[in-house]
Amino acid sequence: MSEKRSNLVSTIFNLDNGVMRFFSRVFDIVVLNLLFLIGCIPIVTIGASLTAMYSITLKMARNEESHIVRGFIKAFKLNFKQGTIVGMISIIIALFIIIDLKIISIIGDDKLKILQVLCYIVAIWAYIIALYSFPIIARFVHTTKEVFKNSFMISIVNFKWTILLILMNIPFISMLFYSEVSMLLLFTILIICGFSGLALIQSFIFRKIFDKYENYDVN
Repeated sequence: MSEKRSNLVSTIFNLDNGVMRFFSRVFDIVVLNLLFLIGCIPIVTIGASLTAMYSITLKMARNEESHIVRGFIKAFKLNFKQGTIVGMISIIIALFIIIDLKIISIIGDDKLKILQVLCYIVAIWAYIIALYSFPIIARFVHTTKEVFKNSFMISIVNFKWTILLILMNIPFISMLFYSEVSMLLLFTILIICGFSGLALIQSFIFRKIFDKYENYDVN
């Protein structure tokens, strides 16, 4: 009986056990989420932190990652300059769009409706380009100009996947505006594992997309 119990315990805590692999992955996601949030603290380094996070999740999608903390720090340093530049450009564009929409809303002139629609169109495409930019920086070696150009082109060529990537954000947006309770739950999820969890799910799609372009130099 004691031998059977011993075998059961060793099986449960065996690192090759499916349950242990699952909890190990959950732990990695939580740690990665914490690293991402710490990397975002100066605000201007959000882009570098996003790039480092995708560098890890893209490897997770193929079970290629090794040490999460060391891998994140290495990717953060390696892509710091480019990730920060792309991140700041994305933030500036977002701020301009928000300010323009606010001004149009305050003026309230029906003649500006077309301008408002154009702002929303630009906002959508800016988001799509940013969505692809950081995984591309994490995976490929490109100039900043090439990052934006390829993000735009790849998002169009793989439009069905692009739509799916956008739809993944709907549950988060719904929780944000549904109620105060759902908003609190959303913030809790984001703090614990939301950012890295979503990045990992997206990374399975990005790997499918990027497989077509693997002849390029990569990090």
